[in-house]
Amino acid sequence: MQYKKTKLISTLGPSICGKIWDYTMYNDPKNSSTIKNGLEILETLFKSGTTTVRFNFSHGNQEEQLVRYDMVKQVAKKMNIPISLLLDTKGPEIRVYEIKEKDGVVIETGSTVIIESLNKVSGDSKTFSVTDVTGTYNMAKDVHVGSKILIDDGKLILVATNVDVKTGKIEAIAKNTHKISTKKRINLPNATYSMPFLSDKDKDDIKLACTKKFDYIAASFTNSADNIREIRAILSKMKCPEIKVIAKIESTDAIKNLNEIIRESDAIMIARGDLGVEIPYYDVPYYEKLIIRKCKKYGKPVIVATQMLDSMEKNLIPTRAEVTDVHYAVELGTDSTMTSGETANGNFPVESTRAMTAICCESEKFYDYKKNLDFFKVNSIFGKEATKFACKIASKCLPTGKKRDIKFPYEFVVIFSNEEKVIRAVSNAHPAAAIIAVISDEKLYTLFGINYGVKTWKVSDLKKAKKNYKETVQEALSVYPKQNPESKILVCINDNFKKI
Repeated sequence: MQYKKTKLISTLGPSICGKIWDYTMYNDPKNSSTIKNGLEILETLFKSGTTTVRFNFSHGNQEEQLVRYDMVKQVAKKMNIPISLLLDTKGPEIRVYEIKEKDGVVIETGSTVIIESLNKVSGDSKTFSVTDVTGTYNMAKDVHVGSKILIDDGKLILVATNVDVKTGKIEAIAKNTHKISTKKRINLPNATYSMPFLSDKDKDDIKLACTKKFDYIAASFTNSADNIREIRAILSKMKCPEIKVIAKIESTDAIKNLNEIIRESDAIMIARGDLGVEIPYYDVPYYEKLIIRKCKKYGKPVIVATQMLDSMEKNLIPTRAEVTDVHYAVELGTDSTMTSGETANGNFPVESTRAMTAICCESEKFYDYKKNLDFFKVNSIFGKEATKFACKIASKCLPTGKKRDIKFPYEFVVIFSNEEKVIRAVSNAHPAAAIIAVISDEKLYTLFGINYGVKTWKVSDLKKAKKNYKETVQEALSVYPKQNPESKILVCINDNFKKI
């Protein structure tokens, strides 16, 4: 067995951290067992393959998220491992306002529904309101007669029959029967939204990411390169330009502006849930493949997300279709996969993580490392020296044999560098070995949680670590143990390659 190289982002929620919503609860001795259990689950997740944790700011307030932040930092420090922190913005999303019935109401096929944008009412089967984070959004501006209004990931389809922008009222016909409840997501396929990309809440959350030194900001509903620049302007003002911005591709506008978004972003997340509502669901596999290829061309990490092991929210093992889905993403060359509800709200967060790791490990055997290396040689954006170095490493790590008889010459390749560009180049070359990047720059320590293969090992003196490379490697292996005791390690010191 080889060390897993495909990274894993796990979304935090009550399934992991317990129902602790603020510091009063966190510091209450009555909740000590809940917190202890949450810390143990986090430790198990990190041992099982999680490399980045996702804080979903669409739910909960900042204090709730900071409680989880403290728990993550505590466990990562105890384990002496780099766990990356990802803040996912709420973004310009629309949701169903309050519904009278706690369990929701059923909208029947063929029934007429009045949707209130400006007037907030407790909803029923005949009338309900919509809202955004500001509470002032007029959805009637973005809907016309004949527009589809999709609710709850498209499970309810409404078609607008009358629109009054002045009053904010939309009259629609239900095309199917479905139960809706408070806070369910609403999508308007092909609409150009009139609401601002960043709300005041989003701006405050981005500032929090700066204060707490998050590694990544995932920008929900990115539609253009200007959206990314808007976030970068805040990061620059907060003097945190090192935070990486991930564009979430989940709308028709994002697809239209794909090349410019990839160029402007630091990484891409293929958010297949909302994307599969905004575009025909049967087009999602095509765009997943296309986006992964484009990210490789532009040298940007790519994440495949949403519903990867969805059934494991309630079931102990994944469906065979889900296993195939994860395998497909790895074989295409994704840098990272992600769990959402599986770890945030599901019954089996640990089992979901272990299942994802097992599938990725097996699927990595079938990746075409030679084809990727040939592509990287031609398309690398990392400069002549970094590209040459990365190609040398990847070529030495190429596996031998075919299919289930495949053999990997090295389990780890160890490099010594404080150059972010060099580490990213080696990752992008996709060597058939996990990468231990020995660094002394604190800023690089948690910066590669979504990058294929990269594990960082921090030392106080990089020059000394190179000189005593055998000792350095053994120290790193105490945290990143070999899965196969017989496997070899390739150590790269400048242009010298040594086997140990």
